[in-house]
Amino acid sequence: MTGGWKTHIVAVTRWWLGLDYLINGINWFHKIITPYPSMSDFVAYLPPHDIVGALIENGVLFPAAKAIELIAGLALLADFLVPLALVLAMSVTVPVFVVDVLNPHPHLRALLMGTGALTMNLFLLSAYFAHYRLLFTSHGIANLDTKGALSVEETGFAGTLASIIRPCMVPWACISALLGMAMVIWLIVMILQYVMNPLPLSAIHSLTPRVR
Repeated sequence: MTGGWKTHIVAVTRWWLGLDYLINGINWFHKIITPYPSMSDFVAYLPPHDIVGALIENGVLFPAAKAIELIAGLALLADFLVPLALVLAMSVTVPVFVVDVLNPHPHLRALLMGTGALTMNLFLLSAYFAHYRLLFTSHGIANLDTKGALSVEETGFAGTLASIIRPCMVPWACISALLGMAMVIWLIVMILQYVMNPLPLSAIHSLTPRVR
């Protein structure tokens, strides 16, 4: 997708995904949204007894995911190392989709955020597909000379995959941009709600106090 409105809609979708991840990343380190977990929520309370709570209690995995959201969000907004940022973001996008959408009792916000992030991330990976074509090779060639040019014969699979993706790009772009807009508007509303009434996570979820 190059030229005219197609270039603009890719940029808009990149901004929406970047804002989504930047806001979510910031919220872990500095509370700005009540329903989403932050470090400050678990000073006096234990994390919930679910997969997210287990990641938080681990002490490394959840903060690492939030750091990735911050880094990927900033890169997408700055239009810097975007192909790398999109791959990095997928390490968070897939677990977010699983937790938000594939749980037994999903709610509307979770469905929107999980589905929207996956849709936008996959769309942008497809829009930047030219940067990933060499990954689809049947036999890679090792090259220890990092200054040398990488020369790999492109497998037919890359061309086949591109031909499958290409007809879907325009409707996929529109859906991604609309989902991204809805996600960011919802996040902004939750930030404004927190500004007007700054409540901790324990105010809306039953958390177990830590034993002193």
